[in-house]
Amino acid sequence: MAITFLAAINASLKRVRVIQGDAGELATSTVTSTATGLTATGAFVDSGRQVQIDLMIMMWNEATHVLYNLGMLASGVNTATMNLVTDTNEYTVPSDFERMAGDDERTMIIRGVTNGRILREYKGGYDKLFAERPIATDYTGEPDAFVISPISGNVVLDSYPTSDEDGISYEYLYHKRLQLTSTMATQTLPFSDTVADAFVPVCAEGWTRVMKKEFDSSLFQSSLIRAVQTATRQTASKRWGVRRGA
Repeated sequence: MAITFLAAINASLKRVRVIQGDAGELATSTVTSTATGLTATGAFVDSGRQVQIDLMIMMWNEATHVLYNLGMLASGVNTATMNLVTDTNEYTVPSDFERMAGDDERTMIIRGVTNGRILREYKGGYDKLFAERPIATDYTGEPDAFVISPISGNVVLDSYPTSDEDGISYEYLYHKRLQLTSTMATQTLPFSDTVADAFVPVCAEGWTRVMKKEFDSSLFQSSLIRAVQTATRQTASKRWGVRRGA
């Protein structure tokens, strides 16, 4: 059964003794919204325990970002489509865009959906493109490269499409911005239940360190290692120390 964010927070708060027993668990209420239907609300609102709850949410975000930064969350990647428009060389990225996916210039690409054209990052980046093309509109036609603008965060092409390229579709992979918020109580976590279980003591120790200035580093590290190994499908080594005779 997939673990929800609310269940994870309840389990973590129980571990640090903010919640004792089922009666004290945080719970959702629902309201009818014409835009979204039933929306979970109020789960993480509790004036008597608000500081503790908010801090635990922060700990879960930090733990999630550990896996995210290691590139271990399949749900952290998405596909975006970009349709060329005449005389337009800058295109808005999705609202949850964090960065382009890909390990190097071979895989961090934008590709044509129907023409198979591959656009790679402009060598030297945005500032070099800016310097080498002082009159940017002089460069027209099919693009050869792209950059991410440090000003707007959007995709910028190295040329301006003409009417001949208008409507051509391109797509790219990107890393999504992952944020666990107080409005996501009923949403499932972006990793397996086993990883979630391992993160309960990780987040609890982080919470305890901030709230009580206490910290069990051994438990924190072992739990974090277990979560990472599970996320990467790795098996813990049965042999420790130096291997001799190899």
